Amino acid sequence: MAEEKKAKKPFKGIGIWNFLNKIPAGTMFVPLVLSAIITTICIHCGLGMSLWDYLGNPMKDLFGSTGQMLLIGLMLFCTGTTITGHDFVEVGKRGIWIILARLIPAYAICAIIFVVCGVNGFAGIDAITLTCCLTSANAALYMGIIQPYGDDSDKGTFPIMLIFSMPLLPFIFLSCFGEGSGNILSSVMQIISLLIPFLLGVLLGNLDHKIRDVFKGGNAIILPFLGFQFGSTIDLVKAFQGEVLLAALILTIIYWAVTLIIPVIVDKLILKRPGYASVGSASLAGVALSIPAMVATYSFNGVSGADAASNATAILAFVLLITNILAPFFTKWNMNIYFKHNKEGAIKVFSRSHPELLAQVYDENGNYRTHHHNHHYFSKIFKIKSHKGEVNAENKEVKPDESNENKQN
Repeated sequence: MAEEKKAKKPFKGIGIWNFLNKIPAGTMFVPLVLSAIITTICIHCGLGMSLWDYLGNPMKDLFGSTGQMLLIGLMLFCTGTTITGHDFVEVGKRGIWIILARLIPAYAICAIIFVVCGVNGFAGIDAITLTCCLTSANAALYMGIIQPYGDDSDKGTFPIMLIFSMPLLPFIFLSCFGEGSGNILSSVMQIISLLIPFLLGVLLGNLDHKIRDVFKGGNAIILPFLGFQFGSTIDLVKAFQGEVLLAALILTIIYWAVTLIIPVIVDKLILKRPGYASVGSASLAGVALSIPAMVATYSFNGVSGADAASNATAILAFVLLITNILAPFFTKWNMNIYFKHNKEGAIKVFSRSHPELLAQVYDENGNYRTHHHNHHYFSKIFKIKSHKGEVNAENKEVKPDESNENKQN
């Protein structure tokens, strides 16, 4: 018999996008790092500028810092198309209180720093960078983290959190402390120019649901390009200087203090909830890196915004990396403690919305499973296997009881 020729398997790609999604905020952060490496090599190897500036347009606007405002406008439009009236109803039940619990202290602290320390801030952290950081929350990562626990009210918080994390509010706040390159009218027009794409998106998305469907994935397309643009402003030789790293670590601690302490108290003690929503939102959004460029032409008591926030992108990039990696683990630890010590509360909260989660956490006798750790759900977030034998080749969970029986056999 003639040997049958083996059919060639179709090329399925090398999984670049899957790799990016394994890393928290990876679709923006990985391009940022690549662009920063390319920019640093070009600057220090004789070119004297970023590769994108050297090549000119369209590469300059597509991958360089000059195209940031265009992409921010597109992101505001895409975000607007996802907003519905129902979102505001759902978020009013719980989410708005957590958002206010983190934003009111954040803006109050930033205002105090502006008044007391000026735009140069303290400990190497300028007031512009501080504002960009403390007022930000990664709504996309929040949705991924709370997926195993969240109900409609939690999910309705997503678009509102996205709105508050967009550059508009921080820009308005910063413009109150600075003077633009033009008159007051030009500053007002710049604010209006940020509002128009967002409001246009809200209008069109509610008039035609097909428009919402088309643009709902727009931010996922925009983020990698924003990452390249942010990275084009980073010189890694300067970014890894001691003062930048120290400022990033201090700012990370301040960020967690502001975004965790009061929101968790409100979430657990006032709203009587497990705390996953407040902890899961404690990560920096990539769009925060764009705000310093928006106020670069502003003057703060004679100090240029560009000079004051010269290290903003590098500092915020470090904070972004740390908070996006650790936020899912903080949420997991919080929930493990909650399930272990609040069985009655857990049954009350999750019996209707997530009965399968209770089956994961408690055995048939109602006892807490010491080694459950929610691996099944967090393996979905990180796209990794938590422990050997707990996730098979098809990423299906193996129950702890079954794995123990297999070991004994």
